[in-house]
Amino acid sequence: MNIFMVIMRLIHIPASVFWVGGVLMMVTFISSSARAVGEDATKFMQHFSLRSGFQQSMAGAGVLAVVSGYLMYYHLFGWIAPLNTGAGLALTLGGTAGLFALLIGAFVIGRGTNRMREIAGEIASSGGPPKPDQLAEMGSLQERLGKAGGITAILMVIALIGMTLSEYFAL
Repeated sequence: MNIFMVIMRLIHIPASVFWVGGVLMMVTFISSSARAVGEDATKFMQHFSLRSGFQQSMAGAGVLAVVSGYLMYYHLFGWIAPLNTGAGLALTLGGTAGLFALLIGAFVIGRGTNRMREIAGEIASSGGPPKPDQLAEMGSLQERLGKAGGITAILMVIALIGMTLSEYFAL
């Protein structure tokens, strides 16, 4: 038994399940429900997105999943997998999709959510209603985050498919 691989799998699989499940729940159910409800969902979404710790939890799980995945990949192949094997190709494609999902999460979703947090703070400190430019920027950010969330979810599904199929190919 390879204790390193056991430990990495014990980190990788639960972190991945939490990360992918959280993103898929957000993209497929929570965001779409909030859009359907409209203005009544604003307070919930502001709290959920900006104060619940969801963003930090997803970031932490994503980092754990990707880092442990790449450590296992390196343990199996070094940095270059044999792409002429089913397992090498599946793990390479899956790992690449997972890495891109993490990067979009950090640089698009994370930054966008942080900017929304800043705007919400500006609105709260002004003591008045939001200015038209603040509302416009919030709307633009929400649209951008929705698109990025959808792309991230697709990449995560590709990563899951790659990881799942790799088990059926001999290393």
